[in-house]
Amino acid sequence: MTLSHTTEVIEYFRRKADGYDRVDEQVYWRLSDELLWEAMSRYVIPHIPDKAVLLDAGGGTGRWTDRMLRHRPDMSALLFDLSEHMTRHAEAKAERGGYGERLSIVNGDLADLVEKAGDRKFDIAISFHNVLGFVRDVRSVLQQIAAVLNPGGQLVLVLPNRYHAVFFNLLTGSVSEAESAAFDRRGRFTSDMPAMHLFTPAELVGALNESGLPVAISTGFPVAVYPGFQETQIAGTSGLVSDVFADQSAYDRIKAIEFRLLGEPGLAERGNNLFVVARKPPESPARS
Repeated sequence: MTLSHTTEVIEYFRRKADGYDRVDEQVYWRLSDELLWEAMSRYVIPHIPDKAVLLDAGGGTGRWTDRMLRHRPDMSALLFDLSEHMTRHAEAKAERGGYGERLSIVNGDLADLVEKAGDRKFDIAISFHNVLGFVRDVRSVLQQIAAVLNPGGQLVLVLPNRYHAVFFNLLTGSVSEAESAAFDRRGRFTSDMPAMHLFTPAELVGALNESGLPVAISTGFPVAVYPGFQETQIAGTSGLVSDVFADQSAYDRIKAIEFRLLGEPGLAERGNNLFVVARKPPESPARS
């Protein structure tokens, strides 16, 4: 990142840090999290080896590192994030979880990942939501993640969908941001966030292939229900979202629809989020 952009990103997450985990209170993001965990359970977790080491690249407050370590008591992890304000909350989760040496937390720029990771290697790397959108050079960061993955290791990405960014900004009356997303492949969802890279499934698959990480799964979620403006804020629910999720019964039926559609590759372009799993090729056996 350039210094000015790095400063802008750090300041953005400084403002967000203390309330960031309140996203759990919003019905739309609860559904999104359930879909992400379902996708992890179907496509990722069965392929994680025993005593695996996890890299959470841009892990922030540690929501997903914490969930993975609770689910897999044999796993250890490195949470790597630019923002000290965010990782303070990850440290608190680590203390509550009693993770001790199972979890290391390092502050730094993903542009320096290989240097900061030292000789550590990982069996799985995750980078969820807008993290790669905020880096200066996406391909360089992907190459660095590939370099620290063990052969056969997995990279799991959740990223902002360029097509949804166009739709969302038109829906909320931000035509200039829709133009930026459509023409420049950069944009934002609120005026207070830094502009970020936006991705299409094809662009992402190409970048991963170039980084030596062939794609195994490319899809998106949620695909049937989209967020409104209020879902871009720390708290609150947009009227349309509230109407759709009228009660628990409605929520359960919509979740069943989303679960049924989850993983279909033709729906990647419709997802609010893109979900991609890439796997580093295993080492070829030595010839005699």
